[in-house]
Amino acid sequence: MSLDTTETLALQLGRFIARSRHDGLPANVADAVKLRMLDLLAASCAGVMAGNHDGPLRLLPETGACAVWGTPRRRSLRDAVIINSAVSHSTYFEDGSRYTGGHPSSAVIPAALTLAAARAAGGRLLVAAIANGYEVFLRLGRAIYPATVRRGFQSTAILAAPATAAAVATLLELSAEQAAHAVAIACSHGAGLKAALKSADSQPLQVGRSSEGGLLAALYAAQGATGAADIFESGFLPAFGGVATGAGDDASVAAAAGRGLGERWSIAETYLKAHGGCRGNHAPIDAAAAAMRGIDPARVARIDVSVDTVTRAAAIEPPGDAEQAQFSIAFSIAAMLVAGDATPGRYTAAMLADPRVRRLMERTTVSADPALDAGYPDRRPALVRITLADGRELRQALDHAKGEPENPMSRDDIARKFETMAAPVFGVGTARIRDAVLAIDDDTTPAALAALLSVENDYQPSST
Repeated sequence: MSLDTTETLALQLGRFIARSRHDGLPANVADAVKLRMLDLLAASCAGVMAGNHDGPLRLLPETGACAVWGTPRRRSLRDAVIINSAVSHSTYFEDGSRYTGGHPSSAVIPAALTLAAARAAGGRLLVAAIANGYEVFLRLGRAIYPATVRRGFQSTAILAAPATAAAVATLLELSAEQAAHAVAIACSHGAGLKAALKSADSQPLQVGRSSEGGLLAALYAAQGATGAADIFESGFLPAFGGVATGAGDDASVAAAAGRGLGERWSIAETYLKAHGGCRGNHAPIDAAAAAMRGIDPARVARIDVSVDTVTRAAAIEPPGDAEQAQFSIAFSIAAMLVAGDATPGRYTAAMLADPRVRRLMERTTVSADPALDAGYPDRRPALVRITLADGRELRQALDHAKGEPENPMSRDDIARKFETMAAPVFGVGTARIRDAVLAIDDDTTPAALAALLSVENDYQPSST
């Protein structure tokens, strides 16, 4: 179907993508893009250190010209996008959005950076492409969430395709009509089920494949392929959102998604993660750490954690293995108190078996308090009550985990997160990568950054 003068959401998005460039970005949006690139690369390093790149590399063995980050391997454009996206998502350490239930950075940035490097695109165009991809991801995500998760879909995989198509269309500098076709075609190429999260070794592949779908959709549109003009109103929104009861409702949802494009930017809505594991664990971790500052965890007699009902429903208590531990509030608190952090490297069988961790978990109760549902998802609170062996009770309440827009990680916090995760993978190259990312729209090219992300030798875990 060719696009006509009907004001569909696809056409609105196409015009936005075609005109939105770095010169028109607010300075805080361009800065947010660079910081999320740095944060996403930290998540990618966490995936490499966990060995989560091994399976995808064996699955897609054909060599090519594009870097698989943190490894000496190279793959074709398509395969590098799939692998870099999947690995970045594999430890759930990337940014996220409580208004979409999804993770935009692992959906958008791997494809944008890999293509920009392959096509020798400039850094300013790359920043604009990522900003545009985020905007499409977050606006469409708000339109279908939380209905899409209740219907059994994984938001990230559903949204990755049209968001990636937007970023790629920007890099290809497609016309408004071509960009509209790109996102329209991509609507059919994002797929993923929430139940797949129970299989952490294979689930990230659905995000990588959806990102690949967005890449192909934009490349196809560049060749002249067309998509359905009203695909959002008549297909995507009712299929994945399931909130509409008729065409009028779907049109209203689509209109809201397109309102203020290029005037109001959504990237600041996203949160960053200071800890590994499920986001629902993080406010309890922060509250427990604050309450226990300077106190020996051996003195703990009991920990009572209260969270909202949505968070409690996602928690696995007690966890049966290291994968389930990512969804355990009791384990996450224990890991923080025993080890001093709850980064992805702590979610292991060895940590789960640690007697000190087991002791704290056995003394921890996690309960849902419906009163804490008020304001969800604008707030995702936790109340932690810790009783010490001498009978003293410590209480700490927290509305927003570290990294939420209301309790943000600073620029230095994000840089430290990257440096901590990247140093074991990139060694002395860590600082060069950090500086290259932060200067990507100034004097660094995407190709130069991609070269820094390729290493001579595979990561070797420390024996200590």
